[in-house]
Amino acid sequence: MTQKHYLDLLLPLQPQMQLVAERLLGGSMEAEDAVQEVFLNLWQRRSDLERATNPGGYAMQMLKNHCVSQLRKRRPTVDIDTLAEMPDEDIAHEAQLIEERAARLDSMMAQLPEPQRRAVEMKYLEEASHQEMQRRLGMSSANVYTTLSRAMANLKRMI
Repeated sequence: MTQKHYLDLLLPLQPQMQLVAERLLGGSMEAEDAVQEVFLNLWQRRSDLERATNPGGYAMQMLKNHCVSQLRKRRPTVDIDTLAEMPDEDIAHEAQLIEERAARLDSMMAQLPEPQRRAVEMKYLEEASHQEMQRRLGMSSANVYTTLSRAMANLKRMI
């Protein structure tokens, strides 16, 4: 694969990849870094890219995998052996913290305007598809997206 063919094939995907990375990682600087790393990996694996039936899908999946890896690096994990050795009081305390967080989230959800609350519940609790949300909320695709974005922004502000 030549450099020109590579650029012609993947450069038009860059804005879309940037948006996906921003949604997954939360920050534009991290998203830019992720997209650049994926473009570099794609260049290094250009022979695999030539064989791919859908190079755009291949690139997007590579980006999603990279973002998930970055998110996993952020979160501290507890080894299962360590968890087994934890005293029951610590486990009970963890459970209490989870219950408190759930109660706080419930109170914040109650403060959202009705359409935003319903949209968040459908998306994250019921795992409804975008088309199902459009139908049940009686909104266009753009309105569903906007409602969800505003709801998430309101929740972030409340947190």
